Amino acid sequence: MIIDVLKKSIPEYKITLPNENKTFSYRPMLVKEEKYIAIINNIKSTFEEKILNLCNLVDSCFDNKIKSEHLSITDFQIALNEIRQKSISELADFQMVCPESGEQVKVQLNLESFKLNTKSKNFTLKTQGNTIFKFENPKVKTLLLLDDYPKTEEDWFLILCGSLVEIENEKEKISIKDKSLEEKTSYIELLQKSDFLEIKKFIRSNTVSFKINYKLSDSTPKEIEVNDFVNFLKFFLVILTS
Repeated sequence: MIIDVLKKSIPEYKITLPNENKTFSYRPMLVKEEKYIAIINNIKSTFEEKILNLCNLVDSCFDNKIKSEHLSITDFQIALNEIRQKSISELADFQMVCPESGEQVKVQLNLESFKLNTKSKNFTLKTQGNTIFKFENPKVKTLLLLDDYPKTEEDWFLILCGSLVEIENEKEKISIKDKSLEEKTSYIELLQKSDFLEIKKFIRSNTVSFKINYKLSDSTPKEIEVNDFVNFLKFFLVILTS
C-alpha cells in the first residue's frame, strides 16, 4: 500500500539521552507536527500550552516511545535540538539583539556545537542537623508548576520543591518523589538560605549551552552564551522552524 511505502521512506535516527541512559529512535518533524508548532508560535498561547505542545512534538517524533513531561530538562533540550537538526538543518540563521549594544544582528549557529553541562543526575545536601535531602535534575513537568518562565525566587522555590525525591536521617528514609507539592514545601521551608542557594546552583547548572558568536556593524566581535534552560527554551522557540 502507498501509505506503507510513505512510512518506510521516513528517515529514522537514534539518540542516547544521558539522564535516561537509554537509546531511542526518532524521526524528523512531519506535516502532522504543524498543529503543535502553530500553538507554540501563537502569541496568545500560554506558557503551559507552549511547554505541553513542545512535549507533544517531541513525543510524536519519538513515536510516543517517551513521555517528554517526565524527561529531565537536559534530556528534553537534547531531544529538541536533535529533532531541529534532522528536520531542518544543523545550522540556524536568526536575528537577535546584542545585549550590550542593543544593535540587531544576524547570527548563524551550528546546533551541533552545544555543550552538555550536566555533572550529576542527582544532588545530595547534608544539613547541619545531619538530615540528607536528595534532589533529581528537574523534570519538564516541574516547569508546569509555573505560569511563565522562572524569574523570581518564588519560581525557583517551586522548581526545587518539585525536584525533591528523598529525605533521610539517622532514623528513617522517606521517599517523597510522588508526594504533594505542599508536603515537599513543608520540608524545603525548613532549610537555611545557604542550603537553598546550593540546591538552586545545581538546578540551574544542569543544562545544555551554546556559544553564539557574531559581529556588530563596526565589525566588533562578540560572544554570548545561552547557558540555562530558561533562555534555551526562549531561544529554541525562535529557531524551531527557522
